[in-house]
Amino acid sequence: MITPDTFLADNLKSYKYARDVTKDVKCALSAYNELRLKVENFTFNDGRSNNLVCLNGTIPVVYCEQTYNIPIAIFVQESHPHTAPIVYVRPTSTMEIAPSYFVDNTGLVKLPYLSDWKHPESDLVGLLQVLQVTFGEKSPVFAKAPTAQPLPNLPQSVGGASHSGTYFPLPPMPMTDGFGLTTPPVLGMGWQMPQLPPIMPVPLRMNYINPIPEPAVSYTTGGPGSAAGPIGLAVGATPPTFNPNRSGVPEDQLIQSVRSAVLDKLRRCQRELLMQYRDEIQSLQETQSDLVRGGALLAEMLSRMDREKSQATEALQMTSQRNGELSELLDRLTTNEKQPVNVDEAVDTTFPLYRQLVSSFAEEQAIEDAVYYLGDALGKGALDLESFLKVVHEFY
Repeated sequence: MITPDTFLADNLKSYKYARDVTKDVKCALSAYNELRLKVENFTFNDGRSNNLVCLNGTIPVVYCEQTYNIPIAIFVQESHPHTAPIVYVRPTSTMEIAPSYFVDNTGLVKLPYLSDWKHPESDLVGLLQVLQVTFGEKSPVFAKAPTAQPLPNLPQSVGGASHSGTYFPLPPMPMTDGFGLTTPPVLGMGWQMPQLPPIMPVPLRMNYINPIPEPAVSYTTGGPGSAAGPIGLAVGATPPTFNPNRSGVPEDQLIQSVRSAVLDKLRRCQRELLMQYRDEIQSLQETQSDLVRGGALLAEMLSRMDREKSQATEALQMTSQRNGELSELLDRLTTNEKQPVNVDEAVDTTFPLYRQLVSSFAEEQAIEDAVYYLGDALGKGALDLESFLKVVHEFY
């Protein structure tokens, strides 16, 4: 017998995260031992066709206080677990799909758990648990009547109300242990589940809770029925009618039955609203988180803009001050151009001591220049020695 490890090692070569897929699939097989591993060719909506690993089999679902076996097929995509798997309800030849908000007429399952799939919070075991809860509230399949046999009438119900219909069994869940593997048959062809002994008979559920026992009709356990009642109600069967004037049941019991039915319906509506509002609240919380982060970013940007504005204002004030000084200097220079310039006053110092140093340096340089030119005249014979010495003596 091929083990799951061997099967997955041989068929996960094209998967990007083969190790994570192996771990997730083995956990699902351990929790639900009626699922079987197989490889099927799956065609996507865009026309692509791939051989995908499929978990095929049944899961137990509690519906109307009875356990039924719902046949499903879970196709694990090649980018699993980062991409949600594709789930189909796969009815047998004795079943028909009951379309609902979560299951379309082709058997494709659409759940918030799949649309909000996120690794590692989402996995196959969690998906199977959500499927059990969802199918327990609304059955995805119901039994269909065989065309070769006429439909016998059901016994008359309590209170004079009458209806007709037939219970037909669905294939029950086979009992095996451990992992199971099957060869890949053609999708939707030749797949049948073995049968179990019949369980206790279940009465037909009406649109209110009847405190008086009703006639029991035996049928074997199978998938849950359509919204009108449990599994086994024939297609096209006439729903029961109720006339309080002909029932003979005490009025207080009828009122209690109606109250119970209303309470049950309110609870179902409450669960649906809670699921809807929970998703909406989660979406609003995510939006709020994004807005808070955006607000913090905007506050930081505004603070930086205020700092840059302050720096720009200071730079503008300094530039205006320098511009004023330059304008004043330009006016002064323009005025001085019209007057003769005193050479001795053209260059001035900021302190009197510096002015003395400049004057002494200028005097020394002037004496050196004069002595130089006198020596040059003496060398050329333009000046005698006596006159040269007399002038130099006056300088020093």
